[in-house]
Amino acid sequence: MNALTALSSPDCFAARYGTPLPRDLRTQAQDMNWTTFSQTFTSTAGPIRLGSWEASAARGGRTTFDATFGIGDAIHTASATTYGPIDALTSMLYDLGCHVEILEFHQQTLTEGSTATFVAFECDGHREWSMAIEADASLSSVRAVIGAANMLHL
Repeated sequence: MNALTALSSPDCFAARYGTPLPRDLRTQAQDMNWTTFSQTFTSTAGPIRLGSWEASAARGGRTTFDATFGIGDAIHTASATTYGPIDALTSMLYDLGCHVEILEFHQQTLTEGSTATFVAFECDGHREWSMAIEADASLSSVRAVIGAANMLHL
């Protein structure tokens, strides 16, 4: 994408980072400016807050993930041994009563080396997109999932 196309693009993410949004999200975000897009699809507040997130090697090529969550006024710890962070996180959220289904998952490495994660989720027929940008790809995906869970469970 050349600079002129990016500046005139109705896709504010493409205008900012030079790479387009996932198709379904691009349709929803059409003609939004960056501020509106960020406020709509990046959830940093809500009833579910991530306190800690740690990973350690487990048997059979799996990883044990340990997390601490704040949900409302309560603090919860959770652990899951799986093959990846998203599997672990959705399992932990389910065990805590936050049921979500991943419909789409997209990650893009940005020019400055950070990772943008886009997640489409559904719960009880309600669908939301969430985005997170972090230096670490795993943390980006975890933050996008937490953001989507917050949007669905407000």
